[in-house]
Amino acid sequence: MRFEFDKKNWTNITEGEKDCYLLTNGLGGYSSLSVIGAAARGDQALLMSAKRAPNVREHLVSNIFEKLVIDGQEYILTSQRMQSGKDYEGFRYLEQFVYDDLDEKAPVWTFHVSEVTVRKHLLMVHGKNTVALWYELDNPSGKEVSLELTPLFRFTSKKEEFDAVQQLEEYKLALCDEAAAGAQDKQYCITGGDRQLYLATNAALSQEPAHLFGEMYFSQDERDGRVAFGNAFVNCTLNCTSKNIYLLLSAEKPDACAQECYHEFMRQNSARKSQLLTQANLSSDLGRQLVLSADAYVVRRDSTDGKSIIAGYPFFEDWGRDTMISLAGATLVTGRFEECKSILRTFAKYVKNGLLPNLFPEGGENPMYNSADAPLLFVNAVYEYLEYSGDKAFRDELLPVLKQIIDGYQHGTDFHIGMDSDGLVMAGAGLEQLTWMDVRVGDFLPTPRHGKPVEINAYWYSALMVMYALTQDSNYQELASKVKDAFQEKFWNENEQCLKDVLSGGNDENQIRCNQIWALTMPFTMLSAEKEASILKKVKDELYTTVGLRTLAKEDPDFHRVYIGPMEERDRAYHQGTVWAFPLGAYYRACIRYAGKCEDMAEKERIQTELAEGFEALNAWLREGCVSQIAEIYDGETPTVSRGCFAQAWSVTELLRAVYDYERM
Repeated sequence: MRFEFDKKNWTNITEGEKDCYLLTNGLGGYSSLSVIGAAARGDQALLMSAKRAPNVREHLVSNIFEKLVIDGQEYILTSQRMQSGKDYEGFRYLEQFVYDDLDEKAPVWTFHVSEVTVRKHLLMVHGKNTVALWYELDNPSGKEVSLELTPLFRFTSKKEEFDAVQQLEEYKLALCDEAAAGAQDKQYCITGGDRQLYLATNAALSQEPAHLFGEMYFSQDERDGRVAFGNAFVNCTLNCTSKNIYLLLSAEKPDACAQECYHEFMRQNSARKSQLLTQANLSSDLGRQLVLSADAYVVRRDSTDGKSIIAGYPFFEDWGRDTMISLAGATLVTGRFEECKSILRTFAKYVKNGLLPNLFPEGGENPMYNSADAPLLFVNAVYEYLEYSGDKAFRDELLPVLKQIIDGYQHGTDFHIGMDSDGLVMAGAGLEQLTWMDVRVGDFLPTPRHGKPVEINAYWYSALMVMYALTQDSNYQELASKVKDAFQEKFWNENEQCLKDVLSGGNDENQIRCNQIWALTMPFTMLSAEKEASILKKVKDELYTTVGLRTLAKEDPDFHRVYIGPMEERDRAYHQGTVWAFPLGAYYRACIRYAGKCEDMAEKERIQTELAEGFEALNAWLREGCVSQIAEIYDGETPTVSRGCFAQAWSVTELLRAVYDYERM
C-alpha cells in the first residue's frame, strides 16, 4: 500500500510530529522519526542498533542535520523542536513524504526550495545494524548548490540519557580506509567508550571538535510524563555538491563503498519482501500490507540462538504472552514455518514447573514466569503449527513439554496457578498479576482478576483437547468434558447474555469485558452457536470500535475515557475502557467462524458486510500514527489517536490472521 503525505499534513510542527515511519532490521534495531523527519520521542532515532538481539539496544544516531545552500543562501531542511524554543522548521520546504513497502526507493522525502529539488531516500537492511541514505539533487536552473549533512550522534544505550559532561571528550573520528570507488568515497570510524560507528560516504567530510548539538524537545514524551529533552553530539559535517550523495551509518564495517552498499541493500530488501508475499499468498492489498508490517516483529534472539517476536516499538521487548498471541499471525498464516518452529523451541527450552517464560532478561539473569496464559497459549500454538505445517516429527519432540505444562496446571504450580475441584483453573493472589490485564500501581491493582479468568479457562479447555488430539489419551478428554460442563454452568451471565469476565465472588464478575471473545476463537471451543451469537452481539454493541475493542463497557463506573497524563493515570486507564487493537482480530475471526456455520443466509450476508466494512476501515488506521502499522492502544471513549507503542505486534498479527481467514471464507 502506498501512503502519501503532503503540506496539508504539516501546517505546523505539531501536526507534522503526529505520524511517523518505522524501519526494522530483524534484530530489534530500528529507524523511526516523524514523517517530517523530527524526533517527537527520545526513543525515536535514525539508527537504534541492537548490540545483543533483540533487547540490548543502542541509540547511535539521532538524526541528520540538513542544510541546503543555494547561491550563498542557507535553508535548513531539518525539522526539530528545541528546548530553547528556536525550533528548526524544515517542514516548510517539505513537499511530500511517501511510504510504500513495495517501492524500493521509499520512504522518500521531497523538498523544494528556490527551483532546487532534494529527494532523500532511506533504508535499513535486514540482519544488519545499518541505515543507508541517498540524496538526489535536481538543479535544472544551474544555480550554485551544496548540501551540508551533519550527523547527530548519541552513543548511549536506548534507555540512557546523554551525559555531555562525562562523554563529550571521549568521541573520536578517524579515517579507516578508502573504499573501492576511490579517493572520493571514504570510510570513517567514530568511537566513544566501548561503542563505535562506521560512516561511509562519497561526500567530502570535514572534522571538527566534538560539541553539543543542543537540547531537543520531545513533545510526545512530555505528554506521557517521560523525560522530554535530549541532546546529541556533533564532530563532523559532510559537504556535497554532486547530484547523488550516499551516506552509510553502521555498527558493522561496510564491505563496499556507500553507493554500492545502498543499491545492494535496496535489491536485498526488495527481494526479501517479494519472498514474504509469495510465501503468505494473500490477495488483498490489506492482507499483503499486513504481511510486510508483521515482519517488523520477527527477530533474532542471541541468548537462545533462535527466533522470537518483539512485542512493540519503541518501548517493548519480547514477552512470552505477546509472542504466543502474535505467533500464528506472524508466522503461520505467512508460511514462515521454520521461524515458528524456532520460536516454539526457544520457549520450550525454558519451561519450568509447567510455566513459560514471560520475559527473558539479558545478561544471564533468570527468566520471569509471571503469566497464567502464556503456557496454555503455547500448547494451542504448537497444535496450530502442526495443523498448518504437517510436521509430525515436531509433535514428538515437544510432547513431553506439553505434558509438563498440563501437569503443572492440573496439580498446581507457582503464582497460585492450578485446577480447582470443578476442573476450572484458578490463578493469582495478593499483588500477583498473571493475565494480560497486568497493571500494578504501587500496591493497587486496577484489574486484579484473581480467581478464574474467562480466557484462561477457554485456553485450558482447548489445551486439554489438544492433548487428547495428539495422544488419544481419554483422560484428557474426560477432564476437558468436566471443564466444559463447569464453564457453561458458571461463566454464563444470564442477565447480560454473555460470559462473565472472572469468577471471583466480587463485582468484577459481571463487568462487560473483551476477554470473553477468546472463548469463541480457540482451536477447540465449548459454547453453542446460539450463545456465540449472543456474545458477538454484546461485544459489538458495547465494546466494538473500528480499530479495536474496549476493555470495559462505557456504562461501567470504572470506565476511563482517555489514556493520557502521568504514568499512574495512564496505568489506571490501561485496561479500564482503553481500546486495544488485538482483540479486534479475535472478534473478526469469531464472526467468520460463526458465519461459517450460520444457516440463516440473511444473517450470514450481514456478517460478511460488517467484515468488509471493518477491514476497509483498517486502511485509514494504517495511515494514522506509525505509517503501515497498528498501534497498541487508543482512547476508550473516542479512539481517534493512537497511544502507547506506535507499532504493536499482536495488533498487526491478530488482524492479519483475521484477514487471512476472511480471504478463505
